[in-house]
Amino acid sequence: MAIDRKRLFYRLKFYGFGVGLGIIVVWATLYNGREERAAWLPEGRVLQFLEGVDISISDKLKCELECNNIPINFMDSTFWANANVDFKQSATKRKPCPEHYIKSKIKDGREIVVYVENCEYCMDCESEGVASLRSFENLSEKDKTCDC
Repeated sequence: MAIDRKRLFYRLKFYGFGVGLGIIVVWATLYNGREERAAWLPEGRVLQFLEGVDISISDKLKCELECNNIPINFMDSTFWANANVDFKQSATKRKPCPEHYIKSKIKDGREIVVYVENCEYCMDCESEGVASLRSFENLSEKDKTCDC
């Protein structure tokens, strides 16, 4: 049984055309012209949830934020627009509340890393969930110490 090269080439060409058309359709529907992050990816889902809940900050962390000249309300639209979650440094398997390592920039351009504990009790429920700021690192001024 010999392989007909013309027929094989025709089939590969037909298959390649279908794959290319599929790639174009996926790109056009999911990526084209979108400025916001994709909420169907894990990073987008985490950031979308954290952006929508009130994140509590302890008194000790408020003191450290003031010492580093970082406003208490630094988690604004600028922070969330530049935010990236590093899942390798996050404790995502921790139960019941995973902790996420988020690196971003604040309004004045300084880089900051925050560890946010995310307690999401119900995925489909609105306003169900609690998040708290566990710690932060000011990457612009690492050597600064505070007496808090």
